Amino acid sequence: MDNSSKRKLVPAEPPPSERRRIGTVVHDDRGNASVTWRDAPADLERPVLEVLGDPALSIKNEESFDPYARRDARPPRESGRSATRTDLRKLSEWIKMMRELEERKRNSGD
Repeated sequence: MDNSSKRKLVPAEPPPSERRRIGTVVHDDRGNASVTWRDAPADLERPVLEVLGDPALSIKNEESFDPYARRDARPPRESGRSATRTDLRKLSEWIKMMRELEERKRNSGD
């Protein structure tokens, strides 16, 4: 049986990366902006954009900014030096002692 007569030729759509679209900024009644997209006609010529100004200016690709390569603002700690820790038990005892002293001062003043 011949299946070629049953097959219909469907024009192939261009891949999404090659599809030409035109975006237009539209504002709603509240003033919020959004973009509406429509397909561009096949014969539409895109405008060529140029950089105006000093022709000696150029972009240096080797010195691009990488936010993930930033250095820490604080200098790194020395590996041999240990960090001082706060003994919270001693702090708690000191707070209790200060409260007791304040209570004694209030009671003795009466």
